[in-house]
Amino acid sequence: MEDQERSRLRREILDDVAGLLVTHLAGAEWGRVLIETATGDDGQPFVAEMEVEDIVGDEARVDAAFAHEPTVRPLLPVLAKAIQALCELEEVDLERVTGATFLRQRAGSFEWLPGLVHMPSAGLERAWDEASARLAEKQAALEERFGLGTFEGYQLDLQDQRIAWEARGRARVTARATLIGSFSSGSRSWAWGAHNPNLPAPVRAASAALVDGIVDREMWELSTPIFASDEATAWALCALVCAEAGGQGVYRGRSGESAVFVLLRELCAATDA
Repeated sequence: MEDQERSRLRREILDDVAGLLVTHLAGAEWGRVLIETATGDDGQPFVAEMEVEDIVGDEARVDAAFAHEPTVRPLLPVLAKAIQALCELEEVDLERVTGATFLRQRAGSFEWLPGLVHMPSAGLERAWDEASARLAEKQAALEERFGLGTFEGYQLDLQDQRIAWEARGRARVTARATLIGSFSSGSRSWAWGAHNPNLPAPVRAASAALVDGIVDREMWELSTPIFASDEATAWALCALVCAEAGGQGVYRGRSGESAVFVLLRELCAATDA
C-alpha cells in the first residue's frame, strides 16, 4: 500500500473514531483515552477496558457518558475494529500492544498511539521542552564536529562502555557510551537498561547510576522498569538523562526490533588521539 493511501485511510478511521468519542463519550471533556483490547474465542479483538486521563472539562459528564451502558456497549465492537485496522495500517501486532491510546488535539481532531500510553508525569512535562532543546543543540554540535551520521557503521560494547564509529574498517570516532534504555517498535514500550535481566550486572549498574542522578524522584517514569510509550517520549527521557549527567549527546543504535539509546561522553576523533 502506498504511503499516501495509508495516510488517507488512517485519517478516515481517526475521523470516524473522533465522531464517536465526542458524540457518545464526552470526548471534548478529556485529553486521552486508553482502550485495552483482548482476543476473543473467535480470534477477534474486543474492548476489555477503557480509561480516561487528562480531564479538562466537566468530569461529571465524562463519568455519566462512560457509565451509560446502552450507549457504550454498541460502540465497543466499532472501537475494537478501528484499533485493529489502525494497527494493521501501521504494521503493529495488536496482541503485543494490547490496545491503543487516542489523544485529542487542540484543534479538536484525534491522533492515536499503539499501546496503553499514560500521560507523562508532571515532572517530565515540565522538563520536556528545555531538556529536548538542549539535547538538540548538543546533537547538532556533535554532528558538525564529528559527522556521526556519515559513518558506515559502529561497534558498541556496553560492558566496556565504549562505542566506535567506523569508516573503511577503521575506528574514526570513539566515545564513552553508557546504556540509558531501549525502545521496542514491536511492543511500543520503553525499558530502562538498569532493569534488563539479559544484561551483565556492570551494564545495569552503570545505567541505574544515570537514572539515580536525576533529582526529581516524583516522575513515575523513573521508577517504572518498562512501560508503553512512543519514541518521542523515549527521546525526552534520554534528553533529561543527558542534561542531568552532563553528557555530550545521545546516540540511537539498533538491536533487532529495538532502538538502543546510549549516553555519549568523552568523544574523540582518531586524528585527535
